[in-house]
Order: sequence, then structure tokens, then C-alpha cells
Amino acid sequence: MRKRTKTKAWIRPDGGFSVRPCLIADLSDAGARLVVDEPQTVGREFVLMMTRDTRRGYRCRVRWRRGREIGAAFTNAA
Repeated sequence: MRKRTKTKAWIRPDGGFSVRPCLIADLSDAGARLVVDEPQTVGREFVLMMTRDTRRGYRCRVRWRRGREIGAAFTNAA
């Protein structure tokens, strides 16, 4: 079941160090719908972080892109 939220989060490229802000529009146990500027520049795999300075997060894979939104499936905890 998806839960609507407007939570700030950050995307870190898989294996990268830089982060970029995003908004979690909705969330489920399996994944999230994210709102991000220039979603076409987000790589196919990335880590979703709930705080900017954390080293942990959720590994994700992009399932779809529409406008400013990305559908992300969780693959495991990072």
C-alpha cells in the first residue's frame, strides 16, 4: 500500500559522493515516487537518502520517468 508524503530526501548516484535534493511524493515497502528537477539526469541506479549527510540509504532502480517524476523500486538497504 502506498502512503502519500511530501518528505524531503536526497539522491546519491550509486557509487558516487555528490547528492541532489528530491521530494518523496509517495512511499511503499517496494519503492517510491520521487519528484526531482531534471529526472533524465538521474542514473538508472542510485541511493535514496532520508538525510543529506547519512552514509546509509535505500538502493533504488528507476522503473519509469514521467515529467519531473521518477518511479523507483527498492533493491535493498545501502
